[in-house]
Amino acid sequence: MLDSSKKKAQGASKILTIIGSGTSVTGEIKSKGTIRIEGHVSGRVHCDDTIVVQDSGRVEADLVAAQIVINGEVKGNVFAHDRLEVATNGKLVGDITAPRVSIAEGVIFEGKCTMKPQGQATPPSSAEKAQQGPSQQPSGNQSSPQQPTGNQSPPQQQS
Repeated sequence: MLDSSKKKAQGASKILTIIGSGTSVTGEIKSKGTIRIEGHVSGRVHCDDTIVVQDSGRVEADLVAAQIVINGEVKGNVFAHDRLEVATNGKLVGDITAPRVSIAEGVIFEGKCTMKPQGQATPPSSAEKAQQGPSQQPSGNQSSPQQPTGNQSPPQQQS
């Protein structure tokens, strides 16, 4: 007999969001239930349950969820509260933070991996990401990038 007092396992949520093949979404996605990505997503995806990137899925976004399974292509940082799995066909270019990580043989992974016990790492907030953005981009002053090139040439000797 089933014990209804037990918590539902991750991925057992009845809510399922599907971003189908041929669909493109740009912006921030937040969901309490499982998200399955078969199309293209760029921006940020936050899910209380599980994010599954299918073979046809292409993601250019930061992912935050309890569990993340990557079968497709992800360019962005990945934060899993419980576990991350990168399957055989998966490709991940970005940093990983998760207490448990499974990467199949032959997977392409470029980035760093931080593993801390569950609950000890905190996901980056949208505000933190926005604050980091401008510091990584060149300033609006167009003359400043050109100045260092003038200083790089050796000083000329006068005769």
